[in-house]
Amino acid sequence: MSTLAIPLIAGLLLNASPMELGLLTAARKAPVLFASLPAGALADRWRKRPIMIWSLTLSGLIMLTLPLAAMAGALTIGHLWAVALLAGICEVFYSPAYQTYPLLILGPERIMQGNARLTTTITVSGMSGPALSGVLIALLGPAKAVLVDAASFLAAAATMAFIRTPEPKPQPRDRSGLRREIAEGLRYVVRHPVIGPLLFGMATISFCLAGTSALEITYLARELGWSSQALGLVLGVGMLGGLAGGMLAEPLTSRYGTARVLIGAALAYPLFVSPIGLIGPGLAGQIVMGVSWGLLLVAAIVFQSVQKSLRQLLTPAEMQGRLAASARWITWGATPLGALLAGALATWAGMRGALLVFAAGLFAGPVVMWRIRTAIAVAVAPRAPTSTLDGVADRESR
Repeated sequence: MSTLAIPLIAGLLLNASPMELGLLTAARKAPVLFASLPAGALADRWRKRPIMIWSLTLSGLIMLTLPLAAMAGALTIGHLWAVALLAGICEVFYSPAYQTYPLLILGPERIMQGNARLTTTITVSGMSGPALSGVLIALLGPAKAVLVDAASFLAAAATMAFIRTPEPKPQPRDRSGLRREIAEGLRYVVRHPVIGPLLFGMATISFCLAGTSALEITYLARELGWSSQALGLVLGVGMLGGLAGGMLAEPLTSRYGTARVLIGAALAYPLFVSPIGLIGPGLAGQIVMGVSWGLLLVAAIVFQSVQKSLRQLLTPAEMQGRLAASARWITWGATPLGALLAGALATWAGMRGALLVFAAGLFAGPVVMWRIRTAIAVAVAPRAPTSTLDGVADRESR
């Protein structure tokens, strides 16, 4: 809900400038820079489920302030920036716990299947969200519609409290200080022959996607004249691709190998992001975007499922939280700058020009995946008996 509502609040209700829209996205991404590494180290020390419950609860309460401020007539762009920043902090603490939790419960033999099913479940539950968001925003206005988003966070926290599967206690270790543990995690990630280059390739993708996401909703609504219902419907149709992606990750990897799947999925990003800068107003453009977003989501979910499972299987259990946080810090660290540059570029070249520039930048991702294809094959080959990631590892080095 907030993914659609907050940009519309900024762009339509508060008439935010492109630079203010960039700052809004930057505020949501900025906590990655200063909070994700400590969050990962703490996730390795603490049980994961309580971290997730508290993060969801606080997120719901933070979102609740938006409709309350709107009802009081006190909503400002500064309030939106504050909500984005605080919600981003909660997300940063939630993420390493959330990414580590399935591996603790499922084990390495089922982690690819678990990641794919989890992604599919999230996508199915989110398929109706954009369309419903468009309807609720049309009925209530974007600010009051955020009430539903706040309620969803609180409901998720309550549901997670009922999980009965026992979570293994974190392994005791000699705690040499939070700073040293953070540095240990970063060193492992950066020096790893597969994980390090993989994450830096993903960072280029995240940087460019931050630029497009900062502008796309407002561009479609303001310059192409899309209604909130049309935005919600097109986003909802695009979500169908996520369902397919969640089901395809494991069979594609088993047939073609990890490296080839990563290269192909990364190539889909620029191919299916660029149409937003090429379409015109009207139904034809909406159809093109629905298809493009659907195919993009297929590729994105395949890419994320495969790369996350690969990283988890190559990392010791006691470093999983720091792996997740370090990965987020590297891949998302440049996203505030991407959002700010998109706002600045849109001010000079227009939103359409800025969107096309950042779409072109996404070609860096598949180039990096191609360069590390042999290192991936070498890394996954010894795991053939236990992991679907490398069933065709011998093909990947060809």
